[in-house]
Amino acid sequence: MRWSRILVADLDGTLTRGGEDLLKPKVRKALTSLKDRGWTLILATGRDRRYLMGRADLKGLFDAWVAEAGLTVYLPKTGECRCLASDAWRLMVKRLKALPFVEEKENTITFRSEYVDTVKAELMRLGIKATLRDNKGMMILLPQGIDKAVGVREALRLLGIEGFIAAVGDSEVDLELLELADFRAVVADADPILKEMADYVASREDGEGFVEVVESLLSRTA
Repeated sequence: MRWSRILVADLDGTLTRGGEDLLKPKVRKALTSLKDRGWTLILATGRDRRYLMGRADLKGLFDAWVAEAGLTVYLPKTGECRCLASDAWRLMVKRLKALPFVEEKENTITFRSEYVDTVKAELMRLGIKATLRDNKGMMILLPQGIDKAVGVREALRLLGIEGFIAAVGDSEVDLELLELADFRAVVADADPILKEMADYVASREDGEGFVEVVESLLSRTA
């Protein structure tokens, strides 16, 4: 295993405002400054791999994508992709994709929190055990035992890397990711539970806050 400093960052609400907002030049510059100093960069997001492949602003920056909140790991340089769910899980998800209010992902679904009870009832009817994670009002369905930290560990295994991990996030779905990290940072509008465990809370939101975190990291690790 090769030793490296590792940065793991969430996308929506951390690197960008969310939605279809793209990386601002100063955010890209901050990521590039870490990369130029030998850091390994990992993107950990609820978005799926197919969506990320269509984002030109993300190309050439990250050594690994941990997509679908830990369910899928992709290495852009080699094209290697691992889904951490079973065939039975994917078959179950295919059934749930028939629900009219869900947003289809590559290996799971997301939906607004108002539909939680409906989805729980359907899971019970199908006899399926799963975890529902809240991502600021949008729920993502995951197999039990899967989260962003699990995906990051798999990404590091595939990369053959270990080392100092700094993680930056903003929502409940980033909780295990921050628990994994040696340095935990959040942006200004992060969920309170994340702020309580953070080593650094930025004074600004989303990308502006991320740039602030990188500046702090570089001053600490110079």
